Amino acid sequence: MLASRTSGPDNPIITMPLESGTGGQRGDSAETISAPATVITANELGRAPLTPEPFVSADEAARFLCVKRRYLLGLARRGITGAYALGTGSKRKIWVFRLSELAACIVRNETSIPKPPKPCTIGSGSPR
Repeated sequence: MLASRTSGPDNPIITMPLESGTGGQRGDSAETISAPATVITANELGRAPLTPEPFVSADEAARFLCVKRRYLLGLARRGITGAYALGTGSKRKIWVFRLSELAACIVRNETSIPKPPKPCTIGSGSPR
């Protein structure tokens, strides 16, 4: 069993099977891992001031996703969730990202990002 113990009598003890907590098989380890648990009730959640998640730069977002910055900016131009353009420029925009929205988009495996149109060519191969 994987257990989380807290210091006060008012806090519950949360337990789960070892394989669900670590991804391993039963009997892989006899260790007990302890960590404090925080339980938030609906009443506390309503009173707690929520701070919005900060925006990060394209460099930080690309590092988070383990992709190149140029690839991420291409996805942003095509409409990936979590990308926000700053400014009103028609040629260049500054892009900022929310990491939680990017991660959720990847987890959902969103395929709604439109692919760029293929260039149209004549049968002879010359572009028009």
